[in-house]
Amino acid sequence: MAAIQGIRKHGKLLIAIIGLALLAFITEEFFRATEAQRNQNSGVVGAINGKRIHSQEYSQLIEAYKSYISMTQGKTTFTDDEDAALKEQVWQSYVTNKLIENEAAKLGLTVTDQELRNVMTEGTNPLLTQSPFINQQTGRFDAATLKTFLDEYKKMQSGNSQIPEQYREQYDQLYRYWQFVEKTLKETLLQQKYNALLQMSITSNPVEGKQAFDATAASKDILLAAVPYTSINDNDINVSDIELKAKYEELKESFKLNADSKDIKYVAVNVKPSAADRAALDEKMEGFAQELAGTDDVASIVRRSQSSVNYIDIPRTADAFPEDISAMLDSMSVGAVKGPIYNVADNTENIVRLISKTQAPDSIQLRQIQVGGADVDKARKRADSIYTALKGGADFAELAKKYGQTGDSTWLVSNMYENAAMDDDNLAFINKAQSMATGEIANLDFAQGNIILQVTDRKNFVPKYNAAVIKCPLNYSNETSKAEYNKFSKFIAENKTVEDMEKNAAKSGYQLQTLNGITPEDFFSLRYFSQPGMARHMMRWISQDAKKWIFDEAKDGDISPLYTCDNGNHLLVVAVTGSHKKGYLTLDDVKDIVKAEVLKDKKAEKIMASLKGAKTVDQVLAQKGAMADTAKSVNFYADNQYDPAVLASVSNAKVNQFVGPLKGNGAVYAYKVLGENKNADAKYDEQQYISGAARTHAGMALNSRQYFGESPVITYLKEKAKLTDSRYLFY
Repeated sequence: MAAIQGIRKHGKLLIAIIGLALLAFITEEFFRATEAQRNQNSGVVGAINGKRIHSQEYSQLIEAYKSYISMTQGKTTFTDDEDAALKEQVWQSYVTNKLIENEAAKLGLTVTDQELRNVMTEGTNPLLTQSPFINQQTGRFDAATLKTFLDEYKKMQSGNSQIPEQYREQYDQLYRYWQFVEKTLKETLLQQKYNALLQMSITSNPVEGKQAFDATAASKDILLAAVPYTSINDNDINVSDIELKAKYEELKESFKLNADSKDIKYVAVNVKPSAADRAALDEKMEGFAQELAGTDDVASIVRRSQSSVNYIDIPRTADAFPEDISAMLDSMSVGAVKGPIYNVADNTENIVRLISKTQAPDSIQLRQIQVGGADVDKARKRADSIYTALKGGADFAELAKKYGQTGDSTWLVSNMYENAAMDDDNLAFINKAQSMATGEIANLDFAQGNIILQVTDRKNFVPKYNAAVIKCPLNYSNETSKAEYNKFSKFIAENKTVEDMEKNAAKSGYQLQTLNGITPEDFFSLRYFSQPGMARHMMRWISQDAKKWIFDEAKDGDISPLYTCDNGNHLLVVAVTGSHKKGYLTLDDVKDIVKAEVLKDKKAEKIMASLKGAKTVDQVLAQKGAMADTAKSVNFYADNQYDPAVLASVSNAKVNQFVGPLKGNGAVYAYKVLGENKNADAKYDEQQYISGAARTHAGMALNSRQYFGESPVITYLKEKAKLTDSRYLFY
């Protein structure tokens, strides 16, 4: 009882203690859950309809695409801009494919293995015809060559292959390349099926078909008059809040945001080399030019110069060299040295020495027997025996089978090896293959064994060049970088508000720029902004910490610290001037745009009222600011130099008819039809024009738009999907 009394006496205290203990327990569990969620989300660069994509997977997709480019274009290094563009292309491709996969699954659309085999058998798909697995006689993809490679690669992976060690990396790269092609091919086929189904659902009708015919079968010559809206001063037009609200509601859908966004102002400094930096590089390159001209050991000089173009001691086609270098090669004589020459396109100084020039096959068909043994001596003896037998007339394929190989012929094309990293054995193999005649057999000694090589055919002889190239960028020095950094730091320290930066940027030699409505995705994008005054590329070089500051840390009105971006090539300060949540921009956010539209409407009303009763072009031209132009061969499909209001009406206008006034985008128009030009050969085929109109509509729905690089259908699917993009946290 005493205990119970004690509990009652201290009941409130005990409840508080129990409550605190319970709170501690709940809090601990909350933090555990939060930490678990944080760990689960770590490395997530985005999600589509709840399906996460992790940074590791995204990076693998990027590397796979780079391997594809390396194999097809011989490109092994990428600039920062190219790297950013690659990341965006991979992301957009991934998102598009996932969206279409999702829609296709609902519709029961799939790509079967048999359909994939049919495409490979046909062998005309560009993804296949650009691959190394080509039959040089037909120019088509050769599935048998691919199968031989895949069988050999499988043996290599299981340890049952005699492929020399030095070729294994190239086999791995070629296998990764094929995996990318196969995956992309399947995705492309699915997208084609989906688009074909959508296209079949888009129709037209006889009325539209006849209109389409009439719009193309004839054109009109017109005398056009325009009264531009700029002829009326903005201050002479009163705009009420009611009018602004009404216009905002009319245009509201164009102000929809599919992601949170920010408005920023920024100053970006592109650090450039000084005159002293240029002089220092000139002096260094002059020294390399003299050395290159006076020695045969060009490889060591190219290495020491840190040239971005490695020296490869084999004859190569002009396409294997940078564009500015390949343009010089044909006009150079053997032994000549050109340079230093500055190339403004890539900001480099260049020296070229042409060591040799020859006509060599672009494509070599060859077969080989790889010879190993318990040790190198035994491999050499076995190779000598095989070589002697072949010279004596033995069957190549039968001997190859005896040693567990097919002996099949494959084509070696220049772009498969010209820019690949090669050791001495690879160089020896390529040089020997290029110099051999058709039917010739060679026994090649390598560190780990021998290769018996036979060239069975040679095609497409082209000029090939052995050239040493020194290509060095004109970079700024540490002194130049420090001076620019100190100057910019001083500007930031003296201008602590947006207003100060606006007032003083130009005085200090800087430009304060504005970007409104930016999202994290925009820093990877190649797109242009559609808002007025924003037709410029985003800053793809912006650093990761600057992106995080803008989207995760900054409040409206904050000014960032000085950021060093793009490996020091850019200095940046950013001010966040506004924040917008996903949804619709408010009227205050877009007031200037809405007001401009209201002004245009009211000016059009005023001009059209003043033209009421006008019957001739001369009466229109009597208006203040009016202009005239004679336009030839105008129809609905005429060049877009004419306003849509004019193009939409001209098909139905008659000769000598006065048409107008018409409200246009930038002016009020009126015109008189001076004459008609008819296409005497045009004949109306109703079904043809109905189908053509349907194809036009389908093209507008399915084809990529000029600036955003995606079709309206994909844009719609993106808006409908739960799409998040967090790449800015990692890249």
